[in-house]
Amino acid sequence: MGFKEEIQKLSIQIIERRVHVTNEEMTKQALIIPFIQVLGYDVFNPLEVRPEYLADFGKKKGEKVDYALFKDGVPVAFIEAKPVNENLTNHDAQLSRYFNAVQEVKLGILTNGVEYKFFTDLSADNIMDEKPFLVVDITNLNDSDIDNLSKFKKDSFDKDSLVKYAEELVYTSALNDTLKELLRNPNDEFIRFIIKDFSNSRITSNVIERFRPLVKKAISNAVLDIVSKGLYQQELQTTNKEPETLNNETTNESQNSNDEQRKKSIQTTHEELASFEIIKDIILSSGKDVKEIYFKDTVNYFSVYYQNINKWFLRINLDSNFKNIITRLDVNLVAQLSNGFKVEQAPKGYGESRIFINSYQDIKKLSKLIIASYEDIVKQ
Repeated sequence: MGFKEEIQKLSIQIIERRVHVTNEEMTKQALIIPFIQVLGYDVFNPLEVRPEYLADFGKKKGEKVDYALFKDGVPVAFIEAKPVNENLTNHDAQLSRYFNAVQEVKLGILTNGVEYKFFTDLSADNIMDEKPFLVVDITNLNDSDIDNLSKFKKDSFDKDSLVKYAEELVYTSALNDTLKELLRNPNDEFIRFIIKDFSNSRITSNVIERFRPLVKKAISNAVLDIVSKGLYQQELQTTNKEPETLNNETTNESQNSNDEQRKKSIQTTHEELASFEIIKDIILSSGKDVKEIYFKDTVNYFSVYYQNINKWFLRINLDSNFKNIITRLDVNLVAQLSNGFKVEQAPKGYGESRIFINSYQDIKKLSKLIIASYEDIVKQ
């Protein structure tokens, strides 16, 4: 299992566990230690992880940092833990003292087991920055979050590279915010820059004000045009993919022994794993057994099946902007079971019906459809 799959699995575990965690010690044991393990550290080896790390930190003697992470015998990161329900705002002073006192450490982490704030010393050497360079919610991960977290794995951790990466994140975030603000509310300088090549008159304040609504409209149209073309191309590619037949998945898999490159491109996402858990919960809540319900991720969709892959009953696509669920049920029946959702005939070879959703959370609203799809495949 790769890092992405491990951190996604942990994300689901934390969602399940957090409601049962009531204090800081439980937060450490149930939420934070598993995170340290996913980063590749042996939490039972004091050469790598030292809880309640004791050192003399300036004015306050004998203060303990909750966890110190070591690599090659040198401390590389300090972790300050708070209870899961604690707001992390204004809780970085203690972590800052630890960080500032140990020159080797370039990474400070403040966490309540769900939210993680990552600090370093971009503003001044060996002085922890007031603002984190990265904030991640473990229960709501995206691909960018996972990529960022992978930089903190023990086997790839390098403090010099870390500082450069943190600086890049800070600058990228600032540029992103600036661009968003410019596109929403273009300032005078930006408008002047945009119109200077086609305005023959002198660009005065009155000219800028006259062009301001036109520039905003042009920006809106341009963004919509870019997005629309991107969505169209993505849907076109999805539609034109050669579909797998309904019942020959096992045969195809055994024949395609040279599919290693294709397999490498398959990445099971947090949303897909969460969808699978939601589906199992719905079926379980209806009084049915879920022991023989499994999933298989493919290039085209995330398949949920009963007993074996030929008995799939849901195919979920969350990768495109046209998120949808495909079933074996008749399209008219599905329309009745999916009130409020757009339903259409599924593409030939994929299934019988397709339901469009906005996010994986919509699956919770489709319990009747989920149960009917499951019952249908069990009868076969």
